[in-house]
Amino acid sequence: MNTVTDLPAPEALAALVDVLLAEDTTGADRAALEETARRAFADERPGALPDHWWLAVPGETYEAAFEVLGLHDRIPVTVHYGLTSQTSDEKYTPEAVHRVFVTPEYAGWRLIYAETPLRETTWWPHEVIERLSAACGKAQAYYQDPFADSVIWATAEHGTVVRGYWRYSAPEWTGDPLPWEEVLTAADFEEEDYEDAYPEPNASETQSIGAAAVHLSLDPAAITPGTPARGHGWLALTAPGAGHGGFGEAPQL
Repeated sequence: MNTVTDLPAPEALAALVDVLLAEDTTGADRAALEETARRAFADERPGALPDHWWLAVPGETYEAAFEVLGLHDRIPVTVHYGLTSQTSDEKYTPEAVHRVFVTPEYAGWRLIYAETPLRETTWWPHEVIERLSAACGKAQAYYQDPFADSVIWATAEHGTVVRGYWRYSAPEWTGDPLPWEEVLTAADFEEEDYEDAYPEPNASETQSIGAAAVHLSLDPAAITPGTPARGHGWLALTAPGAGHGGFGEAPQL
């Protein structure tokens, strides 16, 4: 079936219920919370996800991403819970702790949403996918900012970025065009504009992150109830023992 039907293991579900108890009002009933969580996971169906800032790794090897990214204390979460956690993804203990959401597997890929960490220097796109691909075999990073017109997409295999586009950087393109890309040539420009407009030799028309994602893994905005899905999502922390509370408003199942 093209639905997310794999329920969390009992011990994983218990960890989520512990978090819900800590977030809920005094006297919340554990059995009722567990039943609510089970029903939420069972009722979940694939649907479009945010497409502004994410990582992608193969579903078969995604477990390695938790260690590579320094993630701890993961709990199973519904997609709704995971996505809403990103609106309040940071808290301060002595130092900042962030929440990172790993989606269920969609068409063979797990997507990683980490709103604040992806802006951190140590998680900058090329570096993070090099480390992820060394452990997971493949990894990709995608970013688009509709206000600043920024666009980044890059794909790495076995520790090396093989292709990428970074608008307004110098150079904008990394690596050689992939077989599915349409490479730009002088014929794409007016003769008088050639000297100013002709791009780098390896430039292509594939500047959209959605177009790149379709060929490299999947476009999260194009996920539908018919997209093959397996497993459930995870929410993890960037520091051990920090606890899942204290991030602001609690996400809803």
